[in-house]
Amino acid sequence: MRIGIIGLGRIGSFIYEEINKNKELPIEIAFVHDIDQEKLKALPEDVVLEKMEEFERKSPNLVLESSHPDVVKKWGEFILSKCNFMIMSVTAMADQDLEKRLLDTCNRYNSSLFIPHGALVGLDGIIDGKDIWEEVTITMHKNPKNLDFSASNIDPLTIKEKRVIYDGPVRGVCSQFPRNVNSHATLALAGIGMDKTRSVLIADPSLDESIIEIMAKSGGTMIEIKRRNPIKGVTGKLTLLSVFSTLLRVTNIGSGIHII
Repeated sequence: MRIGIIGLGRIGSFIYEEINKNKELPIEIAFVHDIDQEKLKALPEDVVLEKMEEFERKSPNLVLESSHPDVVKKWGEFILSKCNFMIMSVTAMADQDLEKRLLDTCNRYNSSLFIPHGALVGLDGIIDGKDIWEEVTITMHKNPKNLDFSASNIDPLTIKEKRVIYDGPVRGVCSQFPRNVNSHATLALAGIGMDKTRSVLIADPSLDESIIEIMAKSGGTMIEIKRRNPIKGVTGKLTLLSVFSTLLRVTNIGSGIHII
């Protein structure tokens, strides 16, 4: 399988390096694209894609987006008309019109849009019970330095102690913190939806890790999950490992038992 990568940040770089150092895998790099051309200078010339308009000539079977929701909005339909697409910027799906257009494109061209579970654990329980859950809440705790405030109206320098900076429907937080709450968007899509799933985002200067808590309730049934993960930038190590594992499952490699 030939993989194209959009975005050579922490996730894209990790995937690129893992594929290159595991030559026994039936995966090869078709191309790498990044708007920052400096990031591409150290790569072999044959994998560099300067213009996304020309990605089809690299013959990818799947394109992995690990950059920004705007990339999904701009290129999603075009990519899905040519091959399968895996997105990390799941917050783009908060745009209901975009979600419909991408689904229509998948149906028209018999392509697939893959959404990896990323930092989420226990997602199977949310999916299995999505028709019965009355409440689903995801709470994320992060140090302000690990949050991107550029799309919000909050000055991170004013946060001196633990503070709730968002509490409401997932759809609302996606536009304010698009790089930080992809796990919230994924949970909502897998469960009871963007408008019914509650998102709580807590900035805590004392933290050196990311904490995610998930709670789902229905009658006498309750699921509670808590995950702690060291973090660098806006992305934790568990997310990197999870994305690569998901990528391997998508390629359907080998025989045997596969728990996905």
